[in-house]
Amino acid sequence: MKIPKDIQQVLRELSTEKREKVEAVVRRHVEACHRMGIEPEYMDRVWIEAIESVEIAEKFPGPSVEEPWPEYEPLRSYDVYRSPRADW
Repeated sequence: MKIPKDIQQVLRELSTEKREKVEAVVRRHVEACHRMGIEPEYMDRVWIEAIESVEIAEKFPGPSVEEPWPEYEPLRSYDVYRSPRADW
């Protein structure tokens, strides 16, 4: 699989741990395409999105166990917000 030079440069600048995560995301994408019988396309975009998704996952990790669950709120419905409906 050929990787464009600009993406190779970005990959070289990443830490080893982050690069391995990006490669795992791309590998999963390619394997999923092959399972579905689809030839992977636009691999440059796949690499870019994999880099972005790893950076976002590191910047905003999932909720921790210590965070409380949101309080229950009853379902409310206001007629003002309903879309008009034609009665036939």
